[in-house]
Amino acid sequence: MHDNITLVATITARQGAREKVLLALKTVERDVQGEPGCLQYQLYMNRENDHQFMMIERWQSALMLEKHTQAAPFNTLVHAIDGMADLQVTSLTSAV
Repeated sequence: MHDNITLVATITARQGAREKVLLALKTVERDVQGEPGCLQYQLYMNRENDHQFMMIERWQSALMLEKHTQAAPFNTLVHAIDGMADLQVTSLTSAV
């Protein structure tokens, strides 16, 4: 059994906010990659909708993910995109 946590965060920037949301996402991507327990934190853009981004996250454990949600980079992102984007987070597990 694996304790790793995999998340897909889908962030859709609202009209007129794309550049600000993208800048905030690039900043958090850079800052979070060095956090303890972070195995992957990678930003992608939907090829068919340039206002929609996906952050693929992998964490060593639920505890490391919890620490991430309390850390400054994540909280800075939350405040930076508040009111400018819609967020949906999906938690994944291995199908095997």
